[in-house]
Amino acid sequence: MSYLFLFFILFLSFFSSSNSTRVPLTGDGWTISNNQFNSVQGQIPGSIHTILLAANQIPDPYLGFNDVNLRYLVYSPWTFKKSFSLTDDFLTFTQFTLHFDQIDTVANITLNGCFIGQTNNMFIDYTFNVMRSCLQSTNQLQVDFESPVTYALNQFQAYNDSVPPNCPSDAQHGECHVQFIRKEPCSFSWDWVRISWSRKESFYFSSLKNF
Repeated sequence: MSYLFLFFILFLSFFSSSNSTRVPLTGDGWTISNNQFNSVQGQIPGSIHTILLAANQIPDPYLGFNDVNLRYLVYSPWTFKKSFSLTDDFLTFTQFTLHFDQIDTVANITLNGCFIGQTNNMFIDYTFNVMRSCLQSTNQLQVDFESPVTYALNQFQAYNDSVPPNCPSDAQHGECHVQFIRKEPCSFSWDWVRISWSRKESFYFSSLKNF
């Protein structure tokens, strides 16, 4: 069975607590790139497939065997970038937080060159504290995704023991070692299909002022 393969999904915002200001980072203005595609414009929430399809860089993955033919997309790392501005009032706050409601899956996050944190689980949200010294009036957020296939293989090799099944059946034309990554199993292969994945679509940056 053919199947649509390994999406990167990203929901994000900046926020704080009771006296908070949120800066949503979803929507337009994102670029994605790897060793083949350079700075393709797209929207978040989204994935490498939805962004490349909207930019007419790939055929529709749902047609014929395009999903199989496009599998090479998930074997390489991808970089998502977004530039955004913060007001002077926002920058007078004392606590800053970067929040991902969902991020799929293994990624390193930097903001203006400052390392913010890592993710490795698509089933939880992530909130990172951000130092004021990392913020400017004009900012660039960068999310570097590792190939989930490569990550799962590396985890399997590091574990140095068998956790069956190592691979799906040949009839599924899937990838191996999904049990070594916190990612929905059907993205490595399926003989069943999920109906929906319901999460709040929030991705924001926030700040808090001490009074």
